[in-house]
Amino acid sequence: DYLRAEEDEIVKDVTQMEEEGEMLGVIVAAVGALVLGLTAAMTVGMGVDISIPNPTDTYNAIQTFLSNPTETLQSVTTQVQSMGNLGLVYFGVVYTVAKILAIPAIPLTASAGYLFGVTGGTAVVLLSASVAAAVSFIIGRTLLRGYVESMLDEYPKFRKIDGAIGREGFKLMLLLRLSPIFPFALSNYLYGATSVKFWPYFWGTMLGFAPGTLAYVYAGEVGKALTLPGSGEVQPWYVYAGGLALVCGILKVVADVATGVIDNMEDEDAL
Repeated sequence: DYLRAEEDEIVKDVTQMEEEGEMLGVIVAAVGALVLGLTAAMTVGMGVDISIPNPTDTYNAIQTFLSNPTETLQSVTTQVQSMGNLGLVYFGVVYTVAKILAIPAIPLTASAGYLFGVTGGTAVVLLSASVAAAVSFIIGRTLLRGYVESMLDEYPKFRKIDGAIGREGFKLMLLLRLSPIFPFALSNYLYGATSVKFWPYFWGTMLGFAPGTLAYVYAGEVGKALTLPGSGEVQPWYVYAGGLALVCGILKVVADVATGVIDNMEDEDAL
């Protein structure tokens, strides 16, 4: 029995190493694609005709973004409006990079509704945020695992839910994303050091992030309808105010319910 247990443990360790190796390959490809995408998008946004960016363009684009990310994000709306169909791609790439770098992107989320409407804005933000969450998760599980594990000491609540998150997986991830317990961008890295598997984490993140995304994007569309004449079928202001209040109210109820369920899980684990 002892030897069998040892063999099972070895097989488990080997399987985990293989999974981490595959994830490392994914992250290298994803980061490379993001770098090229950011360079291409920023260069197109500056009005330059490009094909494949060279290393100098890549370095300059990244340096520009990192030197003043807030200003870069503020300029996105103006650039997107002048880029036609490429604007959606540009917006998605910049949003993804901002989330990976943990740059607050709430104004950018709301601007998606202003630029693309509720449907298109929610889709691009949700996809971009999910990709960013996946990349950050893999970084936290592989390249920065030691550093992320040391950060967990500052967030003891993560330690408490680690056992539950390994058992519940998708269910608990969905609840955690619905509940504003942890900051979104930072928690993406911290979840990499927990026992949750990648796919339950990814799908729980995408679905749990959807209600909040919809609320912010809808706020952006409301702002456009109230401030720009001729932007579509305009309703009286109180219709938009009522709709926004309803969305925010539902979101608050869902978040409170999710937080209560998570607290119950913690209490059960403590017994």
